[in-house]
Amino acid sequence: MTNAPLRTALSRASSFLRLSPRVLVGLETALAASLGLIALGHRSYWLDESVSVTLARLHFGDLLHSLRVREGNMSLYHLLLWGWLRPGDSEFAARSLSLLAVVATVPLLYLLARRLLGQKAALLAGLLLALNPMAIHYAQEARGYALCLLLVTASVYLFVRALEQPRWLFWLGFAPVAALAGYAHFFALFVPPALLLSLLFLPAEAVPWRKGLSSAGLFVLLLVPLVYLVGSSQASGVEWASGNLPGRIATRIHDRPLLVVAVLLFGLAFVALAWFWLARALGPRLRSRATWAVALLVLWLLVPFALVCVLAVVYKPLFVVRYFIVCLPPLVTLLALALARIRRPLLALGAVSLLALVSLAGVVRWYQSGQSEDWRGAEHYVVESARPGDGVLFYAPYVRIPFALYLERAGDSGRAPRPVYPGDGWNANELKFDGNIVMRARLVRERAAGFRRIWLVTSHQELYGASDPGYEATLAGLKAAGLRESGSRSFAGVRVARYARPGH
Repeated sequence: MTNAPLRTALSRASSFLRLSPRVLVGLETALAASLGLIALGHRSYWLDESVSVTLARLHFGDLLHSLRVREGNMSLYHLLLWGWLRPGDSEFAARSLSLLAVVATVPLLYLLARRLLGQKAALLAGLLLALNPMAIHYAQEARGYALCLLLVTASVYLFVRALEQPRWLFWLGFAPVAALAGYAHFFALFVPPALLLSLLFLPAEAVPWRKGLSSAGLFVLLLVPLVYLVGSSQASGVEWASGNLPGRIATRIHDRPLLVVAVLLFGLAFVALAWFWLARALGPRLRSRATWAVALLVLWLLVPFALVCVLAVVYKPLFVVRYFIVCLPPLVTLLALALARIRRPLLALGAVSLLALVSLAGVVRWYQSGQSEDWRGAEHYVVESARPGDGVLFYAPYVRIPFALYLERAGDSGRAPRPVYPGDGWNANELKFDGNIVMRARLVRERAAGFRRIWLVTSHQELYGASDPGYEATLAGLKAAGLRESGSRSFAGVRVARYARPGH
């Protein structure tokens, strides 16, 4: 009697799994779409989204110029977003492009995992991706990460098909799709080296080298424009990434050349020892189809991180969690493989249910965490509270971009406070403020001297630390101009403070 509920649960689970795989994948795809649609347009754009939407609102010629001089990364995404937003540029419309990309990745990952690991693991991989908090997060963000996820998965699928059925169609399809993934986000370029290394686990005669080399040559050729774009870009980059813990560690190593050499040699020795251990442990099975399928996923997961570690110590830190979305498909697929290999049905059902609940809890937490930056609310508050002749000052200067975006969308440019420093009017090219603008107390004082009240809008101070010279210079300039803080209001990720002269 005590086992009756368990037997009932197992019976229902078995009945569910007896549905057509197409139906199950369709349900998983619908699940991803449903989770992604919840509150899709509710949150305000945050800074990075506002940069993408501002780019997409430019005239096409200006967009091409901006991609060439400042935004070479995600260039493919911004081109697609430009066309996507022609009917309208609401938050829902802008983010729906990313949602579409994540939803399309679910059945694509199923097809890939089925070829590598079989039907059961493939269905579990689709479910885990549909419930994954990171996937849902970036399905609801107007940036290129979801598009990169889709294209990376598609490129690996074509690579697997090309090895299984070595037709020119698949090899010549792999090269442009893999290249397009790099144009969606440059981290996608860390995946092809992993695919190349996976060939070590196949017999030499199983690899069509002539077609593979031709595809590799086409891939490199298609990346030439991207090299030019990245080389000519003057964007501010990701120098702020050196402020997190991995970035600080990498920076300390980078500053010591002998330590850099030691770390690299240690890494090479570790890889060599791992290879010899695998060769000894697996023996003849080292170069087999089954070993290759798992090795491809493991290398896809680990190689991008390893390459980022190398770049961190020889160039600059790039440890930004969202960039590693290219590693999400192999992560959920390897988890699916582990679940699929549990032989006891009751234990398997419990493990799958637990992991699904944990993933769903992460999605719910994403919904409940609220928006990271409420620029819509901050813009409305400043415009409604300002008096004629007021000024507005931004720190850091680049946070003017999302404020100006909502200002223009609301039609408030004519009644908004005038920018203090830099003093460019609201019709200026807002993207130029996404650079290294030095805040000097003397200049802030000189520009602030003509205002009786100034609204100081601040955000992203966590990137600079408590004693940020630029922020301190801004406050010193306002104080030297005779302005004192007389009130403030906080929004999500944004603080608005009112500075006024005595009596105003």
